[in-house]
Amino acid sequence: MSAAAQPEIPVANKVGQRDPDPQHEALAGAAGLPVQEGAPSWMITFGDMMSLLLTFFILLFSMSEIEVEKFRQAANSLHEGFGESTIDFGDARPPTAIDTSYVEVPAGPDPADEKLDEIASLLQQFVEDNDLQQNLVVDRAEDGVHLQIRDVALFQPGNAEIEANTAWIVEQLGRIMIGVDVPVTVAGHTDNVPISSSRYESNWELSAARAAGVARTLVAMGHLPSEVQVTAFGEHQPIDTNDTAEGRSRNRRVELFYSKQSVDQAIEQNGEQEAPDGPEAR
Repeated sequence: MSAAAQPEIPVANKVGQRDPDPQHEALAGAAGLPVQEGAPSWMITFGDMMSLLLTFFILLFSMSEIEVEKFRQAANSLHEGFGESTIDFGDARPPTAIDTSYVEVPAGPDPADEKLDEIASLLQQFVEDNDLQQNLVVDRAEDGVHLQIRDVALFQPGNAEIEANTAWIVEQLGRIMIGVDVPVTVAGHTDNVPISSSRYESNWELSAARAAGVARTLVAMGHLPSEVQVTAFGEHQPIDTNDTAEGRSRNRRVELFYSKQSVDQAIEQNGEQEAPDGPEAR
């Protein structure tokens, strides 16, 4: 057969042309013509599209939440369609996407609570060092620190003058607590037994005079008068029953109260004073 009579053999050697079938490739090889090897060019675009779709659906899944009941229904439906039995998930839950939009950071220690713990520790050490546990009680409460001083530790019955032989208790407390630089409230309390005294007409006035006497001693030890507050409650804030002698003894007291609110304010004020104020403070 002459060259002019040879049949035309299509050869796909250009991008975008249709690939030849195996018979044409065999004819092309027999004729010594080049044959295209490897995957067809359209597979590149198809592979890119599949990768993008896979990435897109993974992104959708990561932002979704799977409802347990619908997940079970869908899974059981697939198994029934394939002729398999229903799945018993029990208490298992399908995986859900992790919500990273809000991550709770553990809060650090509260400076006010640390200061109150320091105050409570100082007071407790004072009580134990001087063997005063019977008449002085330190109470670290949520609202602050209370130091309860029973009246027998400082006063004679019906009297608001601090005894000379026990005045050292308040004086020592004044010296110790001046270093904490925190305001204090001195509160007077009594039992509900009516007072029979020409000097004090009621328990309220007796409790006020006792609290004022303790406050004067604290100021004499160096406390600022603006940081010492005096309150009186008479018999109206008992901490025990007034039906027994022991209960009434506990109710007759003077309390030094270091409140969490006052400690917060003191810390804030000290921070403002220590903060640099403009270029001149650097």
